Amino acid sequence: MIELHPRPDALDLLGLPAIPYPVALPAFQSAVANDGELPLVDMLRGLQRRAAAPDADWQRLAPPMARLAELIAGDDARERIELAGEGWWLELAGAGMEAPALTLQRDGVVLAAIAGRTDGRLRACAYHPLDAAAIGALRDLAASPAAGEASCWERACALAAARPDASGDGVDDLHALVEGWPGDPPADARAPACVAAEISACLQEHAPRRDTDAA
Repeated sequence: MIELHPRPDALDLLGLPAIPYPVALPAFQSAVANDGELPLVDMLRGLQRRAAAPDADWQRLAPPMARLAELIAGDDARERIELAGEGWWLELAGAGMEAPALTLQRDGVVLAAIAGRTDGRLRACAYHPLDAAAIGALRDLAASPAAGEASCWERACALAAARPDASGDGVDDLHALVEGWPGDPPADARAPACVAAEISACLQEHAPRRDTDAA
């Protein structure tokens, strides 16, 4: 990974803070070769991976992650988006999550909430920019069950009931899957298109790319 330091005027234009953006070497070389065209997806992916480190100042990285997701999502105003990859499927919703719900938390902060659909698959709302580990946890929870196995929702409920504050299948050491809310549910969920951009960028599956020619 190479730290990309875009020009201040380019960052101001995009509403991004002047911080180092870790990107893979090919993305860095491409930005240089293309006269500084910013690789927004790669910048987001780098911050997601950095935020997933146990000692990361992950709350400080949340605003630039959220802004990059907005830039990538563009004007997509859909209230529900179906997102899928190899062996998993997840519905992203923009409305507040109804009860009963499980919440994915880090340090007591609700990152996302999930609920079961009538077909046993998962619907998710995100309330905070998602780091790479949180996205991996959601992907694992949304993994399609084999014939005769518990549904995604049943599996998630069992995991939350058995290990509410510890790691297990589908939840890493930094995140906990918890039954219900730690307090009142947040008023507004994040736009599904922004969450889809985050998940796609991190997993490099169906990732939209809207690079901007400013550096």
